[in-house]
Amino acid sequence: MGMAGAFTGVADDVNAIYWNPAGLGVVEELEAMGMTTRLFGLKDLTYYLFGGVVPTKKIGAFGLSYSQFGCSEYRESQTIFSSGQSLGSDVYFGLNVKIMSIRIKGASANSEYGRASAFGLDVGALADIGSKFRLGVMATNLNGPRLGNCSENLAQRIMVGTSFRIISRCITSLDLHLPLSSIMVEPEVRAGGEVILSRNFTLRAGVGDDPTRFTGGFGLRWRIFKFDYAFLSHPFLNNQHQFSFSLRLGNQTIEN
Repeated sequence: MGMAGAFTGVADDVNAIYWNPAGLGVVEELEAMGMTTRLFGLKDLTYYLFGGVVPTKKIGAFGLSYSQFGCSEYRESQTIFSSGQSLGSDVYFGLNVKIMSIRIKGASANSEYGRASAFGLDVGALADIGSKFRLGVMATNLNGPRLGNCSENLAQRIMVGTSFRIISRCITSLDLHLPLSSIMVEPEVRAGGEVILSRNFTLRAGVGDDPTRFTGGFGLRWRIFKFDYAFLSHPFLNNQHQFSFSLRLGNQTIEN
């Protein structure tokens, strides 16, 4: 998010589960991460996320994540089973199977307005064009999932992203998010950049529209541990701070 979410054409770590599962095919390390933020700085809009990826030598990489958003009265959760693998010639394919649920409780401890769930399907592709350019695309909720008896599908969109590695320590990215349903009516444009100043310190910045937001952040790494911070502005609401902690457990893959 320090790069404004322009990550579809980057997708080179455990975060590929959410931005483009095809990127799991380029992951070579066991990774685990946890993230938290409060949307617009509001306590009742707390968001948690946990995920991990396990690469294998023969059948690609597999990811698993769980996220939760909301408070005791209103809560959304999502579990994602993800996989990504190489198709050869620096082309990768990925798939997400999602279980999404929502629960709304009443004002008293014994009342509940209802709950519902749905299954979603995402697909992604990634291609390295030369040594510096990467192109990615991801389509979300392709199966048109609906929560409970709701008459409308959950939001569907296509995300197209590119990244360009100017030098080995500097990368720029550009994303275009296109709506496939009436829930999302305007396309979004996001752009970001990352500069690795040293082996242990990285700076990030980005900008997005709808609404116009400026983002920034940094990453700190020490041995297998990594801490990331992102700042997101908003033209009307409070600013947002996002924190994540991850582990990279070395260049290890599962034989079978």
